[in-house]
Amino acid sequence: MASSIPQIKRILFTTDLSKQAGYAFDYAVGLSSQYGAGLTILFVMEDNPRVHAEDFKDFLGETRWAEVQKSHEDEVRQTLIGKKREGDMIRQTLEEMLAAAQGHLGGQSRPTDRMVVARGDVVESIVSEARANQIDLIVMGYHARGRLEEAVAGSVSRSVLRKVDVPVLLVRLPGDS
Repeated sequence: MASSIPQIKRILFTTDLSKQAGYAFDYAVGLSSQYGAGLTILFVMEDNPRVHAEDFKDFLGETRWAEVQKSHEDEVRQTLIGKKREGDMIRQTLEEMLAAAQGHLGGQSRPTDRMVVARGDVVESIVSEARANQIDLIVMGYHARGRLEEAVAGSVSRSVLRKVDVPVLLVRLPGDS
C-alpha cells in the first residue's frame, strides 16, 4: 500500500496570548518557513474575555509592553471598557509577534500571513477557520492541567481534535507539568 507524503500548504496557528501560545508560535513559524506554507494566526475574543493586560506583558516582554502602554495609554484604559479597543490591542500584539518572527528568520522570505481576530466560541471559531480556508495543519499551545480541572472545564485542544479532520500539533511549554 503506497502512501503519499502529505502536503502542508496552509497552517493555522491559534493563540490566546499565553506563554504556551508564544512558544507554540515558534513551531508554527518554523513549519511555515520549512514547508513554504501560508500561516494564518487566529485569536478568538470570547463573550466572557479572559485576556488581560498581564497576557500582553507576558507575550511581548516587559520592555516592549512598557513602550506599547506609553504610546497607547488611552487605548489601554479603553481595553477594559470596549471590545473594539481590545481587538485593536490584540491586532497590535499579533503584528508585533509577526515582526519578531520575521527577524528570527534571518532575512528569509516568509509566506503571506493572515491575522484573524474573531468573536465567539473558541472551538467553533477554530473549526470554522480550518474548514473555510482548507487548513492542512493546526498548531496550538497546550497547558497541562490536573485531571479534575480537565474533566470539569473541558479542553479547547481536545475539542478541536475531535472536530477537525486535519492534524493538530499541540506544543507544550518546556517544564509545564
